[in-house]
Order: sequence, then structure tokens, then C-alpha cells
Amino acid sequence: SGSGQIQLWQFLLELLSDSKNLACITWEGTNGEFKLVDPDEVARRWGERKSKPNMNYDKLSRALRYYYDKNIMSKVSL
Repeated sequence: SGSGQIQLWQFLLELLSDSKNLACITWEGTNGEFKLVDPDEVARRWGERKSKPNMNYDKLSRALRYYYDKNIMSKVSL
């Protein structure tokens, strides 16, 4: 199905585009900012999608830091 090739940012957008996921991830403001309401749940679902059952937020946050380094995303402080 090729879903194994999905990128983390695509997965996050997918979650954000469905209001059923508000309990774990939500848009903040109007500048494309979003908030991980339940980072552990987001990580669990990401692991499920990638068939990596041992995925956790620590590993997911490493991928996010890569995005920050590449200026694909930036971290905003609350």
C-alpha cells in the first residue's frame, strides 16, 4: 500500500486534518502552529502506522528535531 513510506510531517498533517484527533493533536492559532496535546498517543499511532510497536515520544521528538534543524518546522515556546 506504500503507507510505510509516509513522512512524519505528512502523518501529523493527516491527524490535524481530522477533528476526531483533537484529544491528541490540535491546531493552535492561525500560523500553521500545532500542539501535541498527547505526545505519547501521537507517537503510539505513528509507531502503528510505521509498524514500529516500540515507537515512543522520545524517538518521535528526534525526528521533529531533525525537521527543526532543516527548517522544515520550527519549535515555538508556549
